Amino acid sequence: MDDKQILDIVHQMAAEMMGAKDSDAMSADNLIDRYDFSSIDTLKYLLTLEEKFGVALADEDFTEELLFSATTLAERIATLRRAGDKDLGPAIDARTRIRTAMTPAVTPARTVVNWT
Repeated sequence: MDDKQILDIVHQMAAEMMGAKDSDAMSADNLIDRYDFSSIDTLKYLLTLEEKFGVALADEDFTEELLFSATTLAERIATLRRAGDKDLGPAIDARTRIRTAMTPAVTPARTVVNWT
């Protein structure tokens, strides 16, 4: 898969996630402004891209340029794919922290028995 195909998928997945229906979707490079992503939408989107492409973005990858530019994001994904993404440790830790923060806490139900 070449860089252009990755860029097309980056745009397509953003459009699908945010329900965009117009044909301009791929003309705007600024994903956050174009699709009005919230911070949670952005995290979900990045996690989805990681799974789609089999890469893990490290904490240091999360720069303003990467988060706003579809081209920069696609280039980083392409670089990670070419490198085989051999050093996943820090990125997996970051991904685990994000998923944990996004998962609601579930508390087991307690049964109270009144013995009086």
